[in-house]
Amino acid sequence: MNDFATPVHTLGKSSISQRQRIFKKEKTKTTRTRNSLLVPGFLFLLVVSILFYVWTRVKVVQYGYEISAALKAKETAVVARNERTIEIATLRSAQRVEKRAREELRMSAPRKDQLVIIR
Repeated sequence: MNDFATPVHTLGKSSISQRQRIFKKEKTKTTRTRNSLLVPGFLFLLVVSILFYVWTRVKVVQYGYEISAALKAKETAVVARNERTIEIATLRSAQRVEKRAREELRMSAPRKDQLVIIR
């Protein structure tokens, strides 16, 4: 038979089904493209988040060491300050000053005629 002899409704169905097949192929290509971009994107985000987590842990440990070193330095400074305070108190003691004046500088207590009272 001739193409002209085929019914009209069969011509339309064949072209519609062909269009649907083409549309489905394009749709599956788009879906595959999205899926192929989705997996590397997810992996990238996973790697970035793992690196960020590791970086923060390393920073926490680093700051912990810095804090420990600072606390140790503070303790050393406090001990040194306490030693200096005791040393200053010892050097300013009246008995020590008098003893040093008598022994090293050969000083003695003033006599009454050496005293001058100022009013």
